[in-house]
Amino acid sequence: MLEDNSIILNDEAHKIILNTKGIVKDLSEELLEFLRYVENSTDDIAKFAKGNLVKNIHKRVREIKNDISVEVEFMTLLERDREKIEEGREEGILLTKKVFKLSTEGYTISEIAKECNISENNVKKILE
Repeated sequence: MLEDNSIILNDEAHKIILNTKGIVKDLSEELLEFLRYVENSTDDIAKFAKGNLVKNIHKRVREIKNDISVEVEFMTLLERDREKIEEGREEGILLTKKVFKLSTEGYTISEIAKECNISENNVKKILE
């Protein structure tokens, strides 16, 4: 049964939205411990947890944090993301130059959009 504060996303998936700052009286103690852990993932929070959920999650988090291969993989992904951002900047600069060049040559916004494979709105934004 849906309550007044439910969100219907029409994607046939069931979603639960948890807020660590909220006040709900019908949650299990284990879920409340988990939410406290999400908000503040410290050794003390895990140490004083009564249930095994938080203790098991914290144990796995510590294992992952201490695994050098995970750090190397994360750094590799981070470097890849930085490279992709730089490529995007370069492509944006080249696209901007092309739009300006075409506009000075008398092309219409519609023609520039088609030539550059972008929307007319994006052409207008570049030319602003």
